Amino acid sequence: MANPQLDAPPARPPRTPAGPRTAVVHEWVAARAGAEQVFEALAATWPEADLYALSRAPGVPLELGGRTVRTTALDHPLTRDRRAATLPLMPLAWRALGRGQGYDLVVTSHHAFATANRLVRPGGAHLAYVHSPARYVWSPELDGRGASPLLAPARRLLAGVDRRAAARLTAVAANSAEVARRVERFWGREATVVHPPVDVERFAGPAGPDLLDLPEGYLLALGRFVPYKNHALVVDVAERLRRPAVLAGAGPLAGALRRRAEAASVPVLVLEAPGPAAVGELLRRAGALLFPAVEDFGIVPVEAMAAGTPVVAPDRGGAAETVLDGVTGALVAEQRADAYARAVARAEACSPGACRQRAREFGPDRFRERLTAWVAEHAPGAAS
Repeated sequence: MANPQLDAPPARPPRTPAGPRTAVVHEWVAARAGAEQVFEALAATWPEADLYALSRAPGVPLELGGRTVRTTALDHPLTRDRRAATLPLMPLAWRALGRGQGYDLVVTSHHAFATANRLVRPGGAHLAYVHSPARYVWSPELDGRGASPLLAPARRLLAGVDRRAAARLTAVAANSAEVARRVERFWGREATVVHPPVDVERFAGPAGPDLLDLPEGYLLALGRFVPYKNHALVVDVAERLRRPAVLAGAGPLAGALRRRAEAASVPVLVLEAPGPAAVGELLRRAGALLFPAVEDFGIVPVEAMAAGTPVVAPDRGGAAETVLDGVTGALVAEQRADAYARAVARAEACSPGACRQRAREFGPDRFRERLTAWVAEHAPGAAS
């Protein structure tokens, strides 16, 4: 007679419910700048997620846990660096990429048209972390790429596409209160403010050997060499104060800035594409960081404060949310050299300790805490 206990098939182990099928999406990867660091942080929050981007330039180092970034049809040498010309094609590229994917959760890092992706399944959650609604569409006064009157019809068309994509989102987070106001104004959506992560500990150490031969007491401008960053204004401020200046970055205005530096009445050093170690030393040794750009958030001022260096910045945009006027720097009402020159002494009177303490409020742990709380609210069970 058969023994039912011995002859029965072995019991199967209990099944563990699978987590939500997740995708993390980023606009495009052209450099490891602030938005890309957010992409890294999002990827780390969901280590099993599939990763997507419009395009990825070769050689850009990203910490993504060894995962491949899937890209769109615009990831081609002929189109990758021609984003202004390919803007109308971006929503189409995103839609084509997303057909049939059916993710339960999609988290999109957005500043152009990434929210047009159709990766989420019906009933799934699509959450957008917004660096800004596309500035060249909605705010051409802040980004010259869309300012031409000839582009007005294209701006209107793309604005409609962008707004319809925003209406399909489950929830929106903005990287600053400034951007949250734009989201409400342009998209008609409420946004939760979640400031981006800044690797503040990387800048917190003491200054090392001066391997860059930096001038004593210099004023620093750090960022891409593009018009809205206003690096030339920093040279004007340095001339007014009879102080040396260092302009550090890379971009299309490098040649023009070198010519301006050569014509300056004070020493001006232009450093192209400084590496991470050099950036740390530049920030630690500067008398003050001058940041005359209206940014969506602006990671560089927080990095400067993490290095103990005060910041002079506009009294609007993201820097107005991070720099404490009279405590960690000085905020300026007018984008003029004389106004910035008057603010430098007030900024340099601030305590390095107060600067470092303020910067710690924007560290990676704080970002992850706020991000996961936001995700848990709008996609229960999906926060890692």
